[in-house]
Amino acid sequence: MGRFLSRFSPLALIGALLLGGTALAGPTEDYRDGVSAARAGHMDEAIAAFSHVIDADASGQSVDTKNLASVYNLRGMCHEAKNETDQALADYSKAIEIDPKMAEAYGNRAMLYAKLGDKEKAKADATAAKRIDYKVKVPKFD
Repeated sequence: MGRFLSRFSPLALIGALLLGGTALAGPTEDYRDGVSAARAGHMDEAIAAFSHVIDADASGQSVDTKNLASVYNLRGMCHEAKNETDQALADYSKAIEIDPKMAEAYGNRAMLYAKLGDKEKAKADATAAKRIDYKVKVPKFD
């Protein structure tokens, strides 16, 4: 152990101890962590990771517009999975505000509006989604 520690300069050793061995994640890593957590069903972890990406953009670390819209859409899906409908609607709406051509966000918001019983808003979003991408999943109406 002594020889291992002697390879480090004192400043490097202090830095390693202060950081506790944790890597500083950036938006790309946070995005990947969020997707992995969501796939594993860990929605709180996914929401936190996606929030880090959003916070990084707000603090000046530039996140591509389409990627930022995607992060809001994904975070909305995580909120919806937890039945946090207000947060989900807010995130879907923000995704659409950032990228008005994001069919998936319109489709997700349409599905949520349908689940909440707001057929008029669900139809409007479903129509908008299909205009952008006819393959996107939207609720079916009688």
